[in-house]
Amino acid sequence: MSSLFRRAAVIVAALSGLFLATPALGILVRPVVIDLTSAGSGASSSLEVVNDRNRPMAVEVKVQKLILGERGQPVVQPDSGDDFVIFPTIANIAPGARQVFRIRYIGNPSIAQSKLYMFSTAELPVPLDPNEKQAQLQIVYAINSIVTVKPPKAKPDVRVAEVDRKTSSKGVQGVDVVFQNDGPAHAYIGTDTLQLSSGSWHVTLDAGAFGKAVGLGLVPPNAKRAMFIPLANVPPSGPISGELKPAS
Repeated sequence: MSSLFRRAAVIVAALSGLFLATPALGILVRPVVIDLTSAGSGASSSLEVVNDRNRPMAVEVKVQKLILGERGQPVVQPDSGDDFVIFPTIANIAPGARQVFRIRYIGNPSIAQSKLYMFSTAELPVPLDPNEKQAQLQIVYAINSIVTVKPPKAKPDVRVAEVDRKTSSKGVQGVDVVFQNDGPAHAYIGTDTLQLSSGSWHVTLDAGAFGKAVGLGLVPPNAKRAMFIPLANVPPSGPISGELKPAS
């Protein structure tokens, strides 16, 4: 469940829970997932940006809201950023150098459930040479990191709510599994084990196979999230049940 956003001469590589691989862009951002708490020592973290190019670049970190509905692609919306202190917000990074951006959540410490954000670490375009006669094309990049904020003691409570047969838009056979999180904290289920059964048919997807299908498997708090699992041998009829076994 990764997204690639393009506008004019700007290429944005988005990593969303989606979001497991970073293309070789000349800019490296780590980590791509940051989990914070709304209070205490867990309210602070950092982003490291590495400039792998042979020229300097300016980088800015912006805050956006991340919305995950029951179905469909993740949606990113503008956010004021008032819930965070980011220092610096813009930095010039020399060739081969790195910059650490300090992040602290300063919003409501008594939130009822997890809040999801997408931090965009974006390269800023440099002024073009007005004396250059040839056409000039700038390619700048932005890499997104998932940032979550949860109540300090909150925990997820995820179960399989529904399993249906489905054929993907590419003609791949499999099942559509709806995971329901009844807890106040978000969940990453990509490292769990999924068991499916229908009559005498039983399949167990370990963390490797399950994670390959769903990525991080991010499920928002008190919400549902449907995920497609490719499976070639699903019985043609009969109800299918599922059980999620958390990683030990």
